[in-house]
Amino acid sequence: MRNGVEGLGLGEIRGDHSVMSPTTGVALQVLRGFMWLGWIALLGATVFNPSAVGMNIIGMTAVVAAVYAWMFGWRRLSARLGVNRCYLCADGVAVSDRFGRIRDSVPWSEVTGVQETAMVGLVTACVRVEMHRSRSPVPLWFVAPGAKSSLARALLEEGRRSGVLE
Repeated sequence: MRNGVEGLGLGEIRGDHSVMSPTTGVALQVLRGFMWLGWIALLGATVFNPSAVGMNIIGMTAVVAAVYAWMFGWRRLSARLGVNRCYLCADGVAVSDRFGRIRDSVPWSEVTGVQETAMVGLVTACVRVEMHRSRSPVPLWFVAPGAKSSLARALLEEGRRSGVLE
């Protein structure tokens, strides 16, 4: 997918980070939270019924391990395919969608400001970033996973390096 970004004229790619859609990210975090609660409930049931220790613990631990292995594999595959990525380039920023196509891009020369909104809840944490442009009323936006996202820090550093942000 890097070839599609290189064709935008935004210069050298200096970094790429994962982004997520808000609904998908929250839904996956909630499901993962319920999975952990189920594992803890089975652990508690095992304490009260020691004869079921083997099947309860082994089964739920296998499910938890499989889900985390699947998530790790998906992260690696999506990075390789360029799915849901934010590309920080020397002359701008490009964001791809869930199919790996470039959803939106903005050169640093058009950026008038960057607004970050941190969202932290019981089961999820993310940072919504909006990059306002001089030639369009619609900002480029994306959601970076994590309360202290490495993408948000890298974006601000790249903006400062290009001279747009203070």
